[in-house]
Amino acid sequence: MSDYILEAVIGFIVWSVANVVYLDMVRGGTRGFRRLVAFWMGTPTTILTLLFVRRENRVAFEPPPDDDQQLLEEIRRDRRTRALGEARETTEEEA
Repeated sequence: MSDYILEAVIGFIVWSVANVVYLDMVRGGTRGFRRLVAFWMGTPTTILTLLFVRRENRVAFEPPPDDDQQLLEEIRRDRRTRALGEARETTEEEA
C-alpha cells in the first residue's frame, strides 16, 4: 500500500513539473526534443496547454548592450589621469 502511495506522489510531482516546464517552453517559443519530452510526460493536461496557451515568438536570450565605446573612453581617461600623476611626480622630484 505504501509503495502505491509513494509511486502516486512521485508521479504527481513529475507530472506537475512537466506541465510547468512545457507551459514555460510554449510561452517562450522554445522548440526541440526537450519540449516533446515535457509534453509526453505531462499528458493529458499538456494537450489543454497546447490548445489554450498562446505562443510568443521572443528571443530566449537577449545579448547585452554594446558598451565598448564607453569602456574605451574610461580606459583613456584612466591613462590620462595616470600620465598626469606621473608628470607631477617627476616635476616635484626635479624641484
